[in-house]
Amino acid sequence: MQTKQCSNLQQGFSLIELMIASALSLVLVAGVATIYMGSRQTYNARDELSTMQENARSAINALAKHLEHAGYTTSAHLPLAKAFYVDGDPVPASKSCGGGANSLVINPQTLVQTADNNLSSGTGDTIGVIFYADSVLGLDCGNEATPLSCQAQEAPNPEYSRVYNSFYVGVEGGIPNLFCAGSRSQAAIPVAEGVEALQFAYGLDQNDDGTVDIYLDATAVKAANRWYQVRTIKASVLVRSREPVFNAAEARNYTLLNTTYNRNDRYQRTVHTTVIYLRNLDIYQGGV
Repeated sequence: MQTKQCSNLQQGFSLIELMIASALSLVLVAGVATIYMGSRQTYNARDELSTMQENARSAINALAKHLEHAGYTTSAHLPLAKAFYVDGDPVPASKSCGGGANSLVINPQTLVQTADNNLSSGTGDTIGVIFYADSVLGLDCGNEATPLSCQAQEAPNPEYSRVYNSFYVGVEGGIPNLFCAGSRSQAAIPVAEGVEALQFAYGLDQNDDGTVDIYLDATAVKAANRWYQVRTIKASVLVRSREPVFNAAEARNYTLLNTTYNRNDRYQRTVHTTVIYLRNLDIYQGGV
């Protein structure tokens, strides 16, 4: 009796089955890629936001720390006509304090004056303040120390003890920065990355009751010759991400005090505002 042998032959996939499998794989890969790109974009946005917040804190801290020195006249209450270096003021001369020390104002051309810039495409206002250096307070905004021979108790003339601090927005390496230029600075230095614009308003105590009555911009304060009534500075900063965050350009408006900045790009931005109290201006005396 002859026995039949059965063989199990393995058959391959048909062309249609391969095409279906390939299509499903592509859909799966596309889904994974979409999730990955979305997660990466979210991570980048959060990372940039965290950096922006840190940069904003650095900018606000630098402005508050150095602008609040405006009008400090030492315990001797040295004469100071105004505590602000204002648009139109003569550039301070570089003066030798003697004792082998370098001039107090190292490079006067690095300083900027207090002035308004309300163009929506610009970098905003600039500010400069003045105070006297002594053994208690002698650092400029670049953390450069005032030589002993230039401090109020040693200088041959009180004018030689004046320290200037100024702030403005500039660009370094393609990224906007908050810059400071001080009396002892050879050049302005960046103090906070990503700061794209500045706006300032000045709080005036018009009836000397210890309360701010009105906020004006620098142009209005200068026109009224009311710098001696300034008691606070309202500072607003626009901070930008270092890298583009959004997939496509987005048109957005950002308002700093009374100025609106129009932007249409892929960068993320935030606005931060603070009030700086100038307690030294309660006691400084007028003079030359």
